[in-house]
Amino acid sequence: MLPRAASRKMPRIGRHPATTGTDDSLFSLEANRMIEREEKLDTEEGIMDVFIVRPDGDGPFPVVVQIMDALGMREELREHARRVASWGYYVLSPDLFYRFGLKTPLSTDEEGMKVIMGAVKALTDERAVSDATAVLELAQRDNAASLKKIGIYGYCMGGRFALVLAEALGPHVAAGASVHPGWVKDQPKPHLALDHVQAELYFGIADNDQMATREDMAALERGLDARRIKYQLEWHPGAFHGFMMPSRSDVYDAAAADIVWHRIQALFARTLEAA
Repeated sequence: MLPRAASRKMPRIGRHPATTGTDDSLFSLEANRMIEREEKLDTEEGIMDVFIVRPDGDGPFPVVVQIMDALGMREELREHARRVASWGYYVLSPDLFYRFGLKTPLSTDEEGMKVIMGAVKALTDERAVSDATAVLELAQRDNAASLKKIGIYGYCMGGRFALVLAEALGPHVAAGASVHPGWVKDQPKPHLALDHVQAELYFGIADNDQMATREDMAALERGLDARRIKYQLEWHPGAFHGFMMPSRSDVYDAAAADIVWHRIQALFARTLEAA
């Protein structure tokens, strides 16, 4: 079993209206109230920040873990977490770059991208599993959280890790969503290890994405089919890597993002509501 991380403090507690919307009104508000806070976890590699948001009330609410993309944990991803929490879930979103000392906003110029890609390549599957385990142990200590059935979703490298975690955590994960995932060169291909996956999976793939090629996705489908894993792999015509992120105006695709939000919401409703 992986070592338990210790929670150090909860510096911020607040209530925010839930985010809703079914198109590019991603950050519109409704009357539902959210409770959110930031946690700091002591791990063997440093202090990991974890953003937590859930509906107001006693719960317990099914736990969902959001795995960040390569641009790091930022307000945009907090808004995504709030949106998912508004559906009735206890959402945790860890900053996986804590061990590298990277703080957002991350520079995306030439030198900045070298730093980002160095961190992505150094963030091994083992590290991601260790972090996710610590986050779930944190949730387990909150009576408002239910871990009977866990959902995981992520973007870019987080999309890849969603599949890695579904394999590593096996029967504990009931649903996983991998959105414009990044199959990074020289890292293990996650579709080569699927024997313990019991989750229902969704893959939202950009039609123009060298990090999730037709060849890799075909291999993924063969692996999933061979193990009779329930999944949907959906290509989004004309979309580019990063299409879920409104801040990335060069690639954001509101229509594709809307479809993906509907897919994830329906997936979680099918698999997590009975928790």
